[in-house]
Amino acid sequence: MATLRPKRHQAFNRALLLMHDFEYAEYPAGSEWVLLTSAQLPSAEPGPTLLPITAADFSGGNAFVSKSLAEISAFVDANRGALRNIGVSWAQWAVIDQKGLETSTCVVCRYGSGLNEEEEEEDVEEGGWTSQFRACRMPYEEAYGMMANLEIGNMDFEAFVDERAGEQEDGAWRWGSFEPRDRGTNDMTAGEIKREKALQELRDGGYAD
Repeated sequence: MATLRPKRHQAFNRALLLMHDFEYAEYPAGSEWVLLTSAQLPSAEPGPTLLPITAADFSGGNAFVSKSLAEISAFVDANRGALRNIGVSWAQWAVIDQKGLETSTCVVCRYGSGLNEEEEEEDVEEGGWTSQFRACRMPYEEAYGMMANLEIGNMDFEAFVDERAGEQEDGAWRWGSFEPRDRGTNDMTAGEIKREKALQELRDGGYAD
């Protein structure tokens, strides 16, 4: 069977929509994700990336294509101050890579050990920066929950990963709850129903695969 490979903007539209918090945030008004594709950071707060993204939005290329997680981590580490100044988190972020586009997963990356971003920055200023960079690959739909819990210090990184599996070849840990979902429409939550409706609208408009 032959299938058409989705256009890049279609795949990213699908990814960012599935990563939205449909349980507690309005869509699209409550969107919080900012898609960065350039190493030249904006001088002012960019605001969330609103969908749909078009092919023209990728006309400038993507500076992070083929970069490893370690290389992206080094970029974030070197630009902590600049990211903070434009209102973009440096303590935790997500990476959408080729493997993720093929498996409907993203990589949630984290500096630190559970402190919120303000506390992390105070730790840096006091010369106590000893935290590790770590990453966890998980389904798009689970990324916001992990990010939110890490940000408020409600849960730590270990709570989300399969520690027995260890770190994988791509530098990320496996998510601790990779279980198949086999549920009918009647078993979907209100948030999941909203997500499916929004995704179908993108597909109907030709904006998502």
